[in-house]
Formats: sequence, structure tokens, C-alpha cells
Amino acid sequence: MSDQMIPIAIINSRSETMVVASLLDAAGILVHIGGYNHGSVSICPLALGGFRLTVPAFQHAQASAIIVDTPGFGEFNYSYGLRRAVVKFLLLWIGLVVLLSIPKILYDPEFLLPNLGIIPMSVVGIPVNPQGYSEYFLRRNEES
Repeated sequence: MSDQMIPIAIINSRSETMVVASLLDAAGILVHIGGYNHGSVSICPLALGGFRLTVPAFQHAQASAIIVDTPGFGEFNYSYGLRRAVVKFLLLWIGLVVLLSIPKILYDPEFLLPNLGIIPMSVVGIPVNPQGYSEYFLRRNEES
């Protein structure tokens, strides 16, 4: 029996990492989350290689079986909700800037709003939860 820690998953999303780790912990499997403390300070954990879940070698087969038996494992649906929210915000901002600057432009032809035009570009820097497939390193069942 080896107590060496073996990676079982590399996950990009902090929420998915916590769900899988809690699932394994509830089943009595020792699990370690590598990079856990970076989740609150890093804008994009993907740049750091994601969160690495490791389990002891003697529990790897049991952990693999639990993850495979989880309903919804392997299904992935990309969420477009954040993209829609950012587009709505940009359209609202552009509409507001145009609405407020038209009277100023009509009365003062030399008036320009270059700085207000650049502000919506700051939305590009909004930190988001990365979405993508997680990488699992599961042991095959010896019976199959």
C-alpha cells in the first residue's frame, strides 16, 4: 500500500474543483487540492495550470469509480449568460454616452469624449470563471 499522492484531475473552475473534492471527501477519500489558495487572488486559475486534485495511490481506484458513477459526469454545457450580460452592459453604456453627449456636441462642435469611449473597453478585463473541459486521470475498472 503506497501513500504516494496521484493526480486524479486538473480542473479549471474553482466551483467544480470544490464539488469534486467534497464528493470524494464525503466518500471518505483523502483529497488534496493543489493551487487552492490561488483561487481567491488569481484572475484566471487557468494561467496557473488549474486546480490539481490528488488522492493517495491506494484510494485512486475507489475515487475513479466514484467520479465515473456521478450523474452528469462527462457532460459539459457552455454558459452564454456572462457574454449576454457583458453585451447588454456595453450597449447600455454606449447608449448612455451617446445620449448624454449629443447635446454637448450640438452646442460645442469642438467637444469630444475620447475618454468616455475607452471606458467600455475596460469590461474586457473583467475576471470571469473560466469554462472548459476538465482533465481527469481515472483508473479503468479491472472487470471491464
